[in-house]
Amino acid sequence: MGRQSILNMGDLLMVQERERFMSRLFRTHGIESLEGFRALEAGCSTGYNLRLLVQWGASPGGLAGIDIDPAAAKYSAEHSPEIRIHTGSADRIPEPDQTFDLAMAFTLFSSVPDEDTAHGIARELFRVTRPGGLIVVYDMRRRSPRNPGVHPIGEDDIRRWFPKCPLRTRSITLALPLARFAGRYAAMLYGPLAAIPPLRTHMMYVLRRPATPPFGMVNAGGGG
Repeated sequence: MGRQSILNMGDLLMVQERERFMSRLFRTHGIESLEGFRALEAGCSTGYNLRLLVQWGASPGGLAGIDIDPAAAKYSAEHSPEIRIHTGSADRIPEPDQTFDLAMAFTLFSSVPDEDTAHGIARELFRVTRPGGLIVVYDMRRRSPRNPGVHPIGEDDIRRWFPKCPLRTRSITLALPLARFAGRYAAMLYGPLAAIPPLRTHMMYVLRRPATPPFGMVNAGGGG
């Protein structure tokens, strides 16, 4: 998507769309309060999403993140000292089994070129999520001409990496040039444009770790 700044109105509109999605997701799954809520983000970068959960009511002590970039992990730890921040690859998460209500990976898998590493990250996200908990993957669904070092993530990839989890999908995020155009000239255009599925560049993949062994489970698709 190119370098983002929350001070750019178009970028802010994209972030707010993701936040609205997460808010609706919590309500859909009966999460009315984040008091006592436990969450982990793999590829947490500078910790924005984790700090957002604190603003929404989660206790910092119940949150954790990991990032392979030492500078990003250091920034996150310095700005969120009560949140556990680990430095390293997300295919080795130093957290106990079945600890978290929510595990997140935002624009992480598209930056992982190695299939074995991607599998390892998925196994770790599954391992640290409690039975019945949610795993949310947000990632690009199209190639980026601005960034050839990343690659799109498709539904087949998610199903391959998380074979035991029922899956729901939703396309999201207005294409960056259109988002920045709307942000510059008419913020009210973002919503109507983002409502057109072909103009969306990313996907939200929402998985639930089965609370019981997945005998006879059928994955459910959905979204636009």
